Amino acid sequence: MKNKFSIVILLVIITISLTGCSKYERDESYDTDLYGSYSDYWEASNISYSQNKSYTFNTDNTYNYIHKEIMDGNINKDIDKNGKILSIKKISNDITQITLDQEITEWSTGEKSNEIIYKYKNILGDFREIEVPNGKTFKLQLSEYNWYDEEGQYHLCNGDNCQCSGSIPKYVRKDNIIYFQSMDEEHKDCYTIGCYIVDDGLFAPELYKVEE
Repeated sequence: MKNKFSIVILLVIITISLTGCSKYERDESYDTDLYGSYSDYWEASNISYSQNKSYTFNTDNTYNYIHKEIMDGNINKDIDKNGKILSIKKISNDITQITLDQEITEWSTGEKSNEIIYKYKNILGDFREIEVPNGKTFKLQLSEYNWYDEEGQYHLCNGDNCQCSGSIPKYVRKDNIIYFQSMDEEHKDCYTIGCYIVDDGLFAPELYKVEE
């Protein structure tokens, strides 16, 4: 799960650099129940890439999972799977943990486990239990190669021997949200939501509930 958390944040940074936006992304989170559809779609025309991902949770505790990726007109991934929700557990005031019968393999260890997804308000994503310091910027080590520094930079390198070169993603905290700045020179005024600071940790958003 720690690696997945890092990957979700990295995808956020890549997305805003490719698509752009204006000023601070609006926080459109709201309280809702679990059941329904959650989705995310984005494309990057400069590299001819698109991704469509969704989960639909049904009241009989079944689900449908769709994940499609297209690169240069070629289908890299095309998943459409039905399964069962094994458990639904409220782990804090803000976060619900959903365990699915979908099996995944941890790339760094090769260990197999059931897929776990976390819900915050109307958003699905990943959750990391950790204490976040106060301040607009801060030092926070998420893992050996994943950390925030006090200068407002987000690093994907060894914190004890950082050799980051080139552009480094920048972040800023406003209230309970950590925003990332676009690394595209043409969209430097673009800040998008990277994480929510919630009870006992950080939540990284990935899929948003589809309003019916």
